[in-house]
Amino acid sequence: MRYKRAIAICMIFLLILTGCSSGGNVIADSGGEISSGEGGFFGPDNNPPGDNFIPSMPSDPSRPGEIVDIGSDDTSFGEKLEDIGSYEGLFEGDGKGIEIECISGTANAYTFEDGVLTFTSIDEDTVYSISGELCGNIVIDVGDGYKFELEMCGFSMISESVNPIVAKSGSEIKLAAKKDTKNYIYDNREAIDQEDETLHSGAVHSEIDLEMCGKGELFVVSKANNGIHTKDDLQLKNLTLTVACVDNALKGNDSVSVESGSYRLIASGGDCIKTTNSNISEKGNQRGIVDLTGGTLELYAACDGIDAAYDVNIDGESTVLNIYTDKYSNYSGEVTATEEKLYYIRFSSDQYAYSVRYYNSDDDTFWVNAEYHSKASGGRSSYYYYSFPKLSEYAKMQVFVYSADMEQSQDEEYLVASELLTPNTSYDTFALSSRNGSVSYSWTNYTTTVNEGGFGGGRPGGPGGPGGMGEGNNDKGEYSTKGIKAANEIVINNGSINIKSYDDAIHANNDVALENGENALGALTINGGNITLYSNDDGLHADGTLTLNSGNVSVSRSYEGAEGTNVVINGGKLSVISSDDGINATATSGTAISITDGEVYIYCTGDGIDSNSRDSYAGIVFSGGKTAVISNSNGNSAIDSERGYSYTGGSVIAMMPRGGMSDEATNCKDFSNVGYSGSLSLSSGAYLTANIGGDVLTLKMPCSMSALVVVLGDSAPEFESNSSSDISLDSFGVAWN
Repeated sequence: MRYKRAIAICMIFLLILTGCSSGGNVIADSGGEISSGEGGFFGPDNNPPGDNFIPSMPSDPSRPGEIVDIGSDDTSFGEKLEDIGSYEGLFEGDGKGIEIECISGTANAYTFEDGVLTFTSIDEDTVYSISGELCGNIVIDVGDGYKFELEMCGFSMISESVNPIVAKSGSEIKLAAKKDTKNYIYDNREAIDQEDETLHSGAVHSEIDLEMCGKGELFVVSKANNGIHTKDDLQLKNLTLTVACVDNALKGNDSVSVESGSYRLIASGGDCIKTTNSNISEKGNQRGIVDLTGGTLELYAACDGIDAAYDVNIDGESTVLNIYTDKYSNYSGEVTATEEKLYYIRFSSDQYAYSVRYYNSDDDTFWVNAEYHSKASGGRSSYYYYSFPKLSEYAKMQVFVYSADMEQSQDEEYLVASELLTPNTSYDTFALSSRNGSVSYSWTNYTTTVNEGGFGGGRPGGPGGPGGMGEGNNDKGEYSTKGIKAANEIVINNGSINIKSYDDAIHANNDVALENGENALGALTINGGNITLYSNDDGLHADGTLTLNSGNVSVSRSYEGAEGTNVVINGGKLSVISSDDGINATATSGTAISITDGEVYIYCTGDGIDSNSRDSYAGIVFSGGKTAVISNSNGNSAIDSERGYSYTGGSVIAMMPRGGMSDEATNCKDFSNVGYSGSLSLSSGAYLTANIGGDVLTLKMPCSMSALVVVLGDSAPEFESNSSSDISLDSFGVAWN
């Protein structure tokens, strides 16, 4: 069976078995021991890593911080909460009381009544410390004139009816964990009514700027709501912080910034880091930015790891960011089982019939009819599933939709048909939707859960007239489950980033209206860092321009490795394994793909480098760098352009099976003077050496192939094939001299 861990927006914590009585705490330094209690997450046990997906991704001790092995498709991550100490701060009844001390500033600026500790007006910058056990909540309402800091020094609190900490006023608010102490905040409420503005969803909620800091440890466990939320800016530094919650772990409406520290963020039904505003503040600052400039972060998200309303900026040599989304996080919700040998077609009507034509070549096709499988309903929406067998021996498939009175498995009379598609082995469901007479599709996974308004929030009607389909929503499923997502731009300057995501690993949008009035860029720019990506969809995706200037990007699994309206590679190293295109640019005019420097390696089942530009010999321009591309599919080309491409410099080798679309690879301007085309018989595991104008490539073949080999930069390249090599290869089996 094949399992998909779907998102369940429901209570996933076991009830904390210790409760609070109705009485308040007495402020005292009384004795007593802390009971560890019981509690935990629903979800599978943490499994040991299995065999790596080819290629292996070993830890690199030369990189700063802790680098993880992201494993194979069956490897998910996340220890049980009790195993990481999340419940060590639980206590019985009212606990042993609390001790409060004014460290500096205004003394006696608090009241304590019926379990509510309220810090009130101060007349100078003020710091208080707190220790012990509190069954109740804390309110910080000190006025707007001065800064206030609350330092936790071995402190634990449980709140049953309201959120544990709310900061209502203060020029700046700091919550700190003192060095060498452990501190715990437990929000044991049920899920709040999001429409009730008198309630706060965060276990820690602030109406103003909030800084979480200190060199101690802090655990925030929210049974059914958010972790830490501020309506303004959220800043974190030095702290060792664990947040486990259902919804968003860290949410700053205006911004979230991390400078240093160690963070484990768990969102079992939402995002780990989130911003929501994208307008300009009264001080002229752009809102909605996520800045990561240091620290080690582990993000386990049912939805997006990072979801920024404007930009995401990542910098700092010491920054380590590990992200696991959806089924790759052990904390995500319910499990739905499907047959691994079946694909599904999903639509909102049961009045149509479906057939699929599998394709290798015009002489090698096979028709199958989809059969009714099941119905999923929720609210006013219903969806119907039709199943058909997976035939892995075919490289392409085409989906046809018929009315009830039409004959199936034929292409003469039908309502609508897709283009020839590369089957997306990362998903099992071909989801159809219709709007304004046109039909679109998206790849997703089988689920019986339907939200009000449908899987994607819409309520599609029936198919339109005869014609084709366009690829649909980029959020492949009911929820977005991307690693890093931004509504405007993502810039990565440095750091070590490891992402295992069920949706795109890194994705820059340009389809959201920004509150500042600008048109979103949808730009993704990489200027440095070490980035390892494993995605069931795209590795790198930019709705605008995707630019690699420097850094090392390894995409060990993807549907498409790197996709953008335009793709520009000016340096660095990009290595891709993909089940469809390696690099794809959707611009229909001008130079869609430009490679000026750096190293590129692609092993794919679709097209290796694919441009949709219709300008003559301009779709792809090679002007430098070292590029090696292998497409293992008869129906695709290692280099594919609509009307040809150009070469002015660099070393390029492209390999693919002969026949099919392989002629596209030689559709290069002035090819006879700049390139070479020939045949090689290559065995899987053999070491191919290619000397291209003095640049020597050593490549361990990932598959056997009777190959058409196209070389740019040398009209008489030299080849050797050996059973072994003394050259040190990277984890993809590639080395240039």
